[in-house]
Amino acid sequence: MNLAEMIDQTEFEPALDDEYGESWTAFIDRELKVLSTNEHCRTLFDWLPDEIVGKRLGDLVNLAPLTSLVVAGFCFKSKLIIIHGRLLECSYVPIQENGKSIGGFLSLIEGDESTLYPYGDKLEALPIDIAQSLGPLTDIVQDGLIVVDRQGIITLANQHFADVVGARAQDMIGHHILEVYTDSQNSRLPTVMETGQAEVGWPHLINGREVVGCRYPLFRDGEVVGALGRILFRDVREVALLAEQINTLMGQDSKVPPKISKHCDFNYDVNSIVGNSKSMQKLKETMTRVAKRGSSVLLSGESGTGKELLAHSIHAASPRRYGPFVKVNCAAIPEHLLESELFGYADGAFTGARKGGQIGKFELTDGGTLFLDEISDMSIAMQAKLLRVLQEKEVTPLGSDETRKLDVRILTATNVNLEKLVEQGKFRSDLYYRLNIVPILVPPLRQRVEDIPSIVEHFIDTFNEEFGLRVKGLAPEAWEIINRYRFPGNIRELRNIVESAFNMVQGTQIKRSDLPDYLLQDAVRLPSKPEDILVGAGFDHQSGNLPLSHMMDEVERYLIDAAIEQAGGNKNAAATLLGISRPGIYKKLQKHRP
Repeated sequence: MNLAEMIDQTEFEPALDDEYGESWTAFIDRELKVLSTNEHCRTLFDWLPDEIVGKRLGDLVNLAPLTSLVVAGFCFKSKLIIIHGRLLECSYVPIQENGKSIGGFLSLIEGDESTLYPYGDKLEALPIDIAQSLGPLTDIVQDGLIVVDRQGIITLANQHFADVVGARAQDMIGHHILEVYTDSQNSRLPTVMETGQAEVGWPHLINGREVVGCRYPLFRDGEVVGALGRILFRDVREVALLAEQINTLMGQDSKVPPKISKHCDFNYDVNSIVGNSKSMQKLKETMTRVAKRGSSVLLSGESGTGKELLAHSIHAASPRRYGPFVKVNCAAIPEHLLESELFGYADGAFTGARKGGQIGKFELTDGGTLFLDEISDMSIAMQAKLLRVLQEKEVTPLGSDETRKLDVRILTATNVNLEKLVEQGKFRSDLYYRLNIVPILVPPLRQRVEDIPSIVEHFIDTFNEEFGLRVKGLAPEAWEIINRYRFPGNIRELRNIVESAFNMVQGTQIKRSDLPDYLLQDAVRLPSKPEDILVGAGFDHQSGNLPLSHMMDEVERYLIDAAIEQAGGNKNAAATLLGISRPGIYKKLQKHRP
């Protein structure tokens, strides 16, 4: 698809044209040829639209230093420039395809000379904007670059930087640098402007991922006028791999830094958590902050809320993210094996032991994070042994006299109330306080129903890829069923429902009939109060003179009709709802509908 076709099929951000009103706007391709334009080219430059379509931008106007920014695919807004002796404001939004700029949306509008103050009232006094003086940096098109002015307002950014943040470059322009990062550490560009000192090769958490970047103060006449941020590596792991490659090439294999653990799990991070409800935004902020510390975290919540996903995310956002991440389900391992699983054992420690012994999960996690799921199922005896390891930060394998020092961060999860277990004497209070240094309560799905549409959309994308289908969404009647349901199984159950529907769906939309039967039956509710049943059957206070048999027949007729209506016409589902057999409902239908 070429750019002209993309323009016809794409909804572009209209803010530039709306904000500037009488502006000349044009779509240009990668060769800087005008593909389309509006009528304001006649007002501003006395051009006819048909005369300039197909011409190169350089043959029409001289954008001077801004041209290199346009070619490099940078997004900018309201850059002052002099064209034909007139002061104009220039803005540009690039169009990206496969990470490359293939053209964009250009806007020129009459500038306000009052904006030149305090530089003077002559156009010749117009200084070169800091974003226009980047020089050779504009050639580094694969690096993420961003520029802020002295007040911290973003004046220029490319999409490579915006991709790391998880936004569009045009949405960042004009906003303060401290407002555009989510699930991130605060930008240090304001600090760099205050100190006037560059920071080169610093790790920084942006959007849940640790990158390596540089920050430079920008000067004019000895005064700081802004700052430049540049992302060198989008993943700090690249630094370790690069160092290893350099040492290998230089023949210094003996000095190669430790390799990234093969047990390190990067399948999930904070970006894997779907949902923007207030509770989830607060949860993500807490996780990002807590991840940087090394304290133990206790994740509490109902089954299926995604506690393991959160454990992954905490590890991925922590300084240990390139160390091992090891998971142990305390409920899935028999008690007599759990000790050897956690602490390991020496050769010949017991009958049937593996020759040479076995490394325990604690030792395997050294330098990383150990996630103990279902911690409430651990026996009192094992709790005492676990407490000792946490206090002493050392482990002794079974059958060995050798004690090994460890550096392990502990994350635990439970779906029960540990405080009650402590009160009942089923969980050690000293261990509870050791594990519960940072408690995080994961809300059930019914408490953040506003996240359900985005979660369903995520699962649809997942199963479209897995099954090779093109399902676009749910029909309104299917959404009605989903919205009524309480999801006792939380996100795990919702995923199961969507996957089940994918096995039944025909076409591009999931219908009510594609959902699991138990979901349909749950959505169907008949009146349970006698007075409601009588009112629904058409009786009032004067109906007491009717024969009882007649009243019973009318009530039965009403309940059957109501059940069939609630079941969407499905008589089998209606029979289940009424608690009668399939032949039974047909007999009653024949009786009441001869």
